[in-house]
Amino acid sequence: MPRPLARFHLYRYQLLPLDRYFQGDLYGPKTIEDLLARKNEILADALRGPGAFMARRAQTVTQALATAGDFLLYRIAANRSLQHETRQFTTEVIDNWPKILVVIWNAPDKQIVAVQHRSTAFQDTTSVLKLIFEPLEPVLSRYHLTALWEAQFEKKVFWDLIDKYAGKVQGVDFELITPNMANISGVLPGDLRDFAKRTNAIKSKVALTSGPASSLKLERNDAVVSALVEYSSEGGGDIALRLAGIKKTVHTSRTVREITIDEAALHGSADDVAKLLRELLT
Repeated sequence: MPRPLARFHLYRYQLLPLDRYFQGDLYGPKTIEDLLARKNEILADALRGPGAFMARRAQTVTQALATAGDFLLYRIAANRSLQHETRQFTTEVIDNWPKILVVIWNAPDKQIVAVQHRSTAFQDTTSVLKLIFEPLEPVLSRYHLTALWEAQFEKKVFWDLIDKYAGKVQGVDFELITPNMANISGVLPGDLRDFAKRTNAIKSKVALTSGPASSLKLERNDAVVSALVEYSSEGGGDIALRLAGIKKTVHTSRTVREITIDEAALHGSADDVAKLLRELLT
């Protein structure tokens, strides 16, 4: 019998200035360069603050398990109380707090969140990303920053969709987070990167639309399309496909990349679990 596996969904976040033309802060960064150099330090401080991990709609509890520099491991549990029928023909409510593990790798060249997918705790891992980043926005905004995140996905997912719906793809929208990580943004055309920053945008959209009686022709060897797909797949954006005769839009963000690990390995010491997850994410 195969041993149970724990699955972790992978996301990328980017820390962007709310205004690239700000004139400095009396008690904080003095220049845009200073702000960008300190952005991960600011996020780390916010994660340690009293308002971190405060859910708006659900009861949750968060425990910091291990910290190795910029690699942070947390345990998060959610209140999912159960109704229990007793021998005395009554109904009792039983306290139930299913838990998950969450990694935040806050290195400037990583900026990865890995969320254990366990539907009994959180039906969708995107809700965990909201739990992490929404409470931080007031703190980040005081430092003229915002955090944007997207799912990572395999490039093959996009091209498989193009093949599957050949002759039916009438629109493709690339919604891109303004590049702020050299290790993943280098694939984008320089003029696109510069244009987004020059116009003070935190997001930009490249939209392709065919005529109503035709379809788009997208090739793997097209340098621009390939670059947009590459950047998006690394968590830099979402791609939406609009198909002839189908009202529903297909999004690549719904096919999040994941890593798997033997569940038994998660019962070791927190430091050992953190080390193992770090190796898998490297």
